[in-house]
Amino acid sequence: MASDTPERFSTPRRYVTHHNENGIATVSAHPNSEVKAFGDGSQGIPLWSAIASPADISNRGFEQPADISTSSSGSFFTAYDLPPKYDGPFHRSITIDYVFVFKGTVVLTMEDGTRVTLGEGDTIVQRGTMHKWSNGGDGWARMVSVMMPAMPAIDNGREIEPHWPY
Repeated sequence: MASDTPERFSTPRRYVTHHNENGIATVSAHPNSEVKAFGDGSQGIPLWSAIASPADISNRGFEQPADISTSSSGSFFTAYDLPPKYDGPFHRSITIDYVFVFKGTVVLTMEDGTRVTLGEGDTIVQRGTMHKWSNGGDGWARMVSVMMPAMPAIDNGREIEPHWPY
């Protein structure tokens, strides 16, 4: 008997360009990162991160992905998979995020209740605001995000704090 649960997406393979010991440009496969399962059914797949910005690209070695919840000085390249009928928690990081909907349809809900439905190929620039993601569909949705450090937002003279419930 077939399962009614849709299959998750496969973990992306990762390739990284670099210069070899002779200074010639090349590319190497790198081991995939551990999929980070969040308690709410969604998952994050760290694709790459740099511990500082600007990034040190002279290093031929592989850096383990930094933890987005504890670091705001580097960049983060991540895939996020949202299960069917998913409604995530509100959260905020002090970053500027460039988000691309790769597969499926997701809904971005803002703190004031504003909702935007994003389909495959749509993008959003997320600028350190309180928001949440949902997937009302019957299949998995995948978003890809690049998160970069940002100056803290100031509201009525007070610094906006990150909120990371995962």
